[in-house]
Amino acid sequence: MAGLLPAHRLPVLAACVAVLSGLSWSSARGSIELPHDPGVTPPPIPVSWSTSTSKWQGQFGRRETLLCPANGTPRSAFGTDIYTDDSSVCTAAVHAGLITPRDGGAVTIEVRPDQSQYLGSERNGIQSGDWFDMWPASFIFLWGDALDSPAPAIQASSATQLDSWNGQAGRVLTFHCPARFELQPVSGTDVYTDDSAVCSAAVHAGVIKQAHGGMVTVKLQAEPSSFSASTRHGITSFAMDGWKGQSFTFVATPADTPPPPTATTPFLPPPGKTPQEHPRQARAASEL
Repeated sequence: MAGLLPAHRLPVLAACVAVLSGLSWSSARGSIELPHDPGVTPPPIPVSWSTSTSKWQGQFGRRETLLCPANGTPRSAFGTDIYTDDSSVCTAAVHAGLITPRDGGAVTIEVRPDQSQYLGSERNGIQSGDWFDMWPASFIFLWGDALDSPAPAIQASSATQLDSWNGQAGRVLTFHCPARFELQPVSGTDVYTDDSAVCSAAVHAGVIKQAHGGMVTVKLQAEPSSFSASTRHGITSFAMDGWKGQSFTFVATPADTPPPPTATTPFLPPPGKTPQEHPRQARAASEL
């Protein structure tokens, strides 16, 4: 839904404007009782040696496990332990000591805000570059016990949708919606199309209030293909038939979910050695 909205989406904007004041947030169903659901762990996403994390800018806290192919050709990377988001993930993983170009392997990244200062270094045959200026975003690697740490909420904006998690039905994700975000179009009732704005869908579902924002947790689904329209909490959602994408519904947010990371959120740097010296990392790769 980037750029101009389709004509069939436009009526919802008037409804959004109409509800920005004088809202009644009492739900006809009473207090929301959401089920707990741990979801499933998706397989690593195959990438190339030119893949960066720049397509996830702003989604601070997003974690993804990426599979670097064997016999790779290193590209450019900037930083040490924390890398600019235009860096080659696979090259940075070699620099961090988590994989080798010959063998490739799976690595887990977390999207972080800009650190402003990125000092390069020579490690494991890779010379990373310096960058001493502002940059849109960065990423780190998770390894060892950090792989089992609770995933932080992903920073959401008014426009955040779930279609960038295409093909990951069953996965559970938590988002942090800012206070007073701008309401956006939504399709469905209780179950929503993955191009619906997740924060606005959460208001429609009665999970959060637009004025306050907060954490919301969704479960991705492969079905249904038809979605009903309704008016709830001042938002009118669209109906949709013949939907080809995924859908989502809301589940309870785990109590131990950390907030999205900031530029000062600490992390455990990779040890800068070979994967064979990290049994946990080696085991994860062997299970592919």
